[in-house]
Amino acid sequence: MNVYLVQVVDAYGPNKFLPLAIGYQWCYADTTNYTLKDVLIEKIPPEEYVATMEDPYMVAMSSYIWNWEYNKKLAKLIKERFPKTIIITGGPQISKHDPNLFDRAPMFDAFIHGEGEEAFRSILAGEDWNTIPNVQTPTKMPRPAQRRKDISAIPSPILEGFYEPIMAKYPKDTLWQVTWESLRGCPYHCAFCDIGDSYWNKLTLFDMERVKAEIDWMGRNRIEYVSVCDSNWGLLERDIDITQYVIDTKKKYGYPMWWDATWAKNNVDRNFDIAMMNKAGGVNIFKGVTFAMQSFNDATLKASERFNINEIQVQEYLNRYKQEHIPTYSELIWPMPDETYFSLKRGIQKLIDLGQDSFLMIHPLVITDNATMGNKQYQEKYGIEVKTVPLDTYYLSADDLQNYIVEYTDAVYSTNTATWDDVLRGHMFSWVSILMYYYGWGHYLAKYMRKQGVKEIDFFESMLSWIEKSKNTLLHKEYKETQQHIYNTFHNKQFWGRKVRGDTDIYWEYKGASSIVLHDNKDILQNELTWFLQDVYELEDAYDIVKLNLAMTRDKDTQYPIVVENKSHIAHDMLDINSSVILIDHHDGTTVDEMWYNKAYHWDRKSRYWRCTASAGDKYYVVKGESNGSEITRS
Repeated sequence: MNVYLVQVVDAYGPNKFLPLAIGYQWCYADTTNYTLKDVLIEKIPPEEYVATMEDPYMVAMSSYIWNWEYNKKLAKLIKERFPKTIIITGGPQISKHDPNLFDRAPMFDAFIHGEGEEAFRSILAGEDWNTIPNVQTPTKMPRPAQRRKDISAIPSPILEGFYEPIMAKYPKDTLWQVTWESLRGCPYHCAFCDIGDSYWNKLTLFDMERVKAEIDWMGRNRIEYVSVCDSNWGLLERDIDITQYVIDTKKKYGYPMWWDATWAKNNVDRNFDIAMMNKAGGVNIFKGVTFAMQSFNDATLKASERFNINEIQVQEYLNRYKQEHIPTYSELIWPMPDETYFSLKRGIQKLIDLGQDSFLMIHPLVITDNATMGNKQYQEKYGIEVKTVPLDTYYLSADDLQNYIVEYTDAVYSTNTATWDDVLRGHMFSWVSILMYYYGWGHYLAKYMRKQGVKEIDFFESMLSWIEKSKNTLLHKEYKETQQHIYNTFHNKQFWGRKVRGDTDIYWEYKGASSIVLHDNKDILQNELTWFLQDVYELEDAYDIVKLNLAMTRDKDTQYPIVVENKSHIAHDMLDINSSVILIDHHDGTTVDEMWYNKAYHWDRKSRYWRCTASAGDKYYVVKGESNGSEITRS
């Protein structure tokens, strides 16, 4: 009997994804009487894929928000061509409390709630579905799913050889990404997160022998990127040992290249130890350390059942990371319950005051059914109104989106404490503050103005107001483009993101899109930021202030190092340098190619790629050029 397994994701760049969840199901079950015909990992047009299928007895699908619409379309077409085929699905997308799910997805024969290994094994063994816990059928809504107390009996898809036949279908130079976990569960109850549900509250661990064997396999098989499913890297003491093993494996094989972990929320000591191990190892595996706050508003933290790290600790460790030149990044979510436009801004200011100089992401709040916020009573309590919008399509290309089956999610449109106008204003304040401070276009302007007694959020609020009124400026055009895109996403289900480099471009996240435009129009930006400082703050040295600020942003066409001249008091207030001659350098000395924008404003944005270094340049003088420093000579 032929079985097909499906766990598909969108294509982001050249990497192909090896499926974990569906691999667990197959490896755990007794498959003696079945033939595994194929494992589908890419979003091949469903019509094309169905045409290749051979007498499918069963199709099992892993479903989440990034493939739910695709899976439904594929299942529908399979049923039309092969009506007797059994189609089952599980995964985080499957609501654990919706008895009417078959009304919305009638193309499936069964839904598996929670962990699916036992249920899938029982189904393949031919047991009566109505007697199998965790299985929802058209005639049975199961009791609340129960967690496994021991996961050690679940075989490893890596060690069982599940991935080799998949990899064999692709060219040998394919870049592989694997989804991987050393444990399951999370001790926290964040209301916005699927895994914050009580179902996942206990940790269950795979043993270290297995963990190390899997990492060895990643090294030998040249796995480019590991997406770690553990919810709190650094939570357990053994995460130090695992990290060291990954570092040692990369030293031996050159792989895995990247270890993309979600860092523990409240284990800052151990996180720092792990980051220092990574630095000392000399084969960087992390792209930065997360300080994920989500909100600083007390009422919001209570409503979302979350608590943050002690702020004194945050400040201490952000400073220690800065001293060690280890990039960090923080996350906020907007609009959270009981959050206001003003509390959002206070949260951004708090992060800056605590020392977050590296990177900040402010995510739109989206609601998933199995999270606490997916509960209708919860939404009514906090006045949460949602709109169904496309799942974010950032960094997909125009080719990727041809004949694309759009995936959707519910994004928060308004709450008791934030109207839609407030929500949109919050998104636009996020745009201007992150664009300026964390993509660099106004980072040192803000530092200079802080020395003059102006807080960063007040500076960005005044900039936002000035941009709104200055209708003939490039900044106003960028503002309106971004605002309209966000509006259209919520009201017209337009794709997230913007193309800015032609019809074949990728869909850039909005700050990255604006950064490309500003980079390619620095002369215009120089003039507009000068006008802003003159109009709003009446600064006599506005031109020179902006000039030094922009000199600190990495330029694609400049050969570093360069020497620039400016007024010494500006250099002091902006860079803490007591000199009118400044040597500016950048760490990346590689040859610039057509992917430079991707490096600067996508791949390496969290690691502060935009930022140059500055030091007193009294030993140098400029021979030719003002600020491009095309020729510099030691005096």
